[in-house]
Amino acid sequence: MLRPHLALTFLLLAPLVGCTGGTSEVSQEEANKAIAEFDYDLGVADFEAPTWEELEANTKWTDKKVTHALEDVKAELADYTPPVPPAEAAQLKSTNQEEIDTILASMKIQPKSEDEVDWSGTWVHHVAGDINSLNPLPMSSTADFDVIGLTGIGVINSDINMRPTGNGSVVKSWQVSEDNKLHKFVIRDDLTWSDGEPITAEDWEFTFKVIKHPEMAVYIPAIASSLEKVDYVKAYDEHTFVVFHSESTAVNDWSDEFPIVPKHIYYESIAADPSMADSDIHLQLEEKPVVGGPYEVVSRTRGKNVILKRREGYYMHNGEQVREKPYYETIQMEVISDTNTALMALSKGEIDDMIIPAPKWNTDAASEDFYAKNVKVSAPQWGEYHICWNCESELFKDPKVRKAMSYAVDYKELLDRVLDGLFEQANGPFHPTSWMAPKPALPLYTYDLDKARQLLDEAGWKDTDADGIRDKEIGGKKVPFTFTIMRTPTPTSEKVVRVLLNSLSKVGIKVEERQTEFTVLQQKAQDHTFDAIYGGWGSGTDPFYSKNIFGTDQQRNYGQYSNPKVDELYEQGLVELDPEKRAKIYQEIATLIYEDQPYTFLFYPSELHGFNKDMRGYQFSARGPFHYSPGMESLWKVKAD
Repeated sequence: MLRPHLALTFLLLAPLVGCTGGTSEVSQEEANKAIAEFDYDLGVADFEAPTWEELEANTKWTDKKVTHALEDVKAELADYTPPVPPAEAAQLKSTNQEEIDTILASMKIQPKSEDEVDWSGTWVHHVAGDINSLNPLPMSSTADFDVIGLTGIGVINSDINMRPTGNGSVVKSWQVSEDNKLHKFVIRDDLTWSDGEPITAEDWEFTFKVIKHPEMAVYIPAIASSLEKVDYVKAYDEHTFVVFHSESTAVNDWSDEFPIVPKHIYYESIAADPSMADSDIHLQLEEKPVVGGPYEVVSRTRGKNVILKRREGYYMHNGEQVREKPYYETIQMEVISDTNTALMALSKGEIDDMIIPAPKWNTDAASEDFYAKNVKVSAPQWGEYHICWNCESELFKDPKVRKAMSYAVDYKELLDRVLDGLFEQANGPFHPTSWMAPKPALPLYTYDLDKARQLLDEAGWKDTDADGIRDKEIGGKKVPFTFTIMRTPTPTSEKVVRVLLNSLSKVGIKVEERQTEFTVLQQKAQDHTFDAIYGGWGSGTDPFYSKNIFGTDQQRNYGQYSNPKVDELYEQGLVELDPEKRAKIYQEIATLIYEDQPYTFLFYPSELHGFNKDMRGYQFSARGPFHYSPGMESLWKVKAD
């Protein structure tokens, strides 16, 4: 299983040649011309892969672990006895941690027999924002990851402890060379796309060339950056391919994992339309993509839902069952952007699960209507929420100013009143329980207005005209300390930002808030056209990937933070293979970021989740209940009596 996956619906789409999705038809001559001009080898032209004979003669291979995630969970829980029967746990109201732990320990069970499962069941899964794309290459949002996680395939799984293992549903074997630079995969021969065509090693080589093509970087930047240290992927036969890494790094295993698309569908279409968004065939594929995973797309109604159906061609092959049968017949990704509407839908049983905003945990999610059909649970997450400062802005260039911002936050008000004591205060990018966080933990910032005023004075920001707003002469002009903070339209973000506005007014800073739709906010962030943004990051599978956030000129370094020492340490952490030495490197990175305060770190969230009482099989990783393997595939619905 891909984390996220890659498969979707059954669709008989011809290649671009002769396909008339709307108003245009592409001739073979035009297709050949487009392919020649595009040149799929352009991004990998400097690499010459060895022949198979040369590879085998000069490489000593070592086997890596291959697992079957859902099978392993079922085996692990085969003799498990929950602390209380699940039906009894479903009556608990999560009034304390003991009750939450009891619910989680009781609901994680797997079925003892097939008769317990409602195999015709539908899971209506809540997503807060619309799915941007059903194409796995440009995926960007959590909703995209959820869909593609159920519909795609990949060779590497992330287990519940965020360790990489070979995905036994896809690969027969995974081997690496002694220098860790060559990774060989032999995929299974019972893999098919949803249009019936076989999935082959050629699909991995083709997709890699697409990702590395210089013309594609603007359309799929996140995936392209994740393969920066991979030189080539070579298919040696239908079922064998080798990943050639440029150097031995601690994240080579994770770099083996990237989403794939079917070569027989996209070979001609991408050459003609690299954006994968404008041509007729790509518009068709956005509605009904050809996929390789356990679910396929039945329908897509933009702004409303995406409906997935269990794909027989995934778990059956030539009349035999070759993989675990997915528990749910249908999974409906229901888009509800308004939290109040979503919680009402959960209480009515119209959706089956959702993330509960902190302000709703002890109100709407504590009503008798809610408990009639649902339970709620919480678990720590390795993410963090923050205020991102634009470090190139004249207001926030000086670290003293950014530190003053952090001292001006009323953390008690924020954590106890706004967040109901559900989350803990943050002091950096890495969760304190993670192996990469500083030990002992760095001191927490405190609400200290006198310290904030002192730092602002030292940075030259003073109220020279007694109007209550600090100012400073910049470029011969007096500039008042006023700025705008952007946020998405959620109840939590509104309340968090209001705390900041109130606190900063007490130190002579005027702040305006601007509620902004996520897509607009994201564009402003990418363009660096903002003063401050309230936001958060989830956890990647390895701390090296936070380089993309804090490394100089990196893609998601929205605040334009730069520290050469941090950049140097990220490179050291990439190639250091000793776990203890790696931990010290990332601990030093966290310490430097703490000293520079490019973010005011606010809190580490817990995953607050509501589930319908009929759902079983959920367990939480540091990335929540879904973004690991088997994740969503381990959930099942109890058959009604």
